Amino acid sequence: MTIPKVLLRDLLGLALIISIVLATLYIFLDMFALLAYFTHEEKIASLFFSESLYLLVFFIPPYFINKYIGYLDTVRTIEDH
Repeated sequence: MTIPKVLLRDLLGLALIISIVLATLYIFLDMFALLAYFTHEEKIASLFFSESLYLLVFFIPPYFINKYIGYLDTVRTIEDH
């Protein structure tokens, strides 16, 4: 593999990790919102829920980034043979 492809794969791997962490934060904020709602703290629940909506975007990119990284590994395997 050439150096730009290796750097691209590394940067995409970093983006994948960041996306997964932010998607996990979305899940935690929603769980905290549900907990606050069940303890009758509607104001805090609405705050947690409204803050977590922006993080919903990070559920989509990990799938495509993972497929592209897998494609780069497949290309590398084919080039090695």
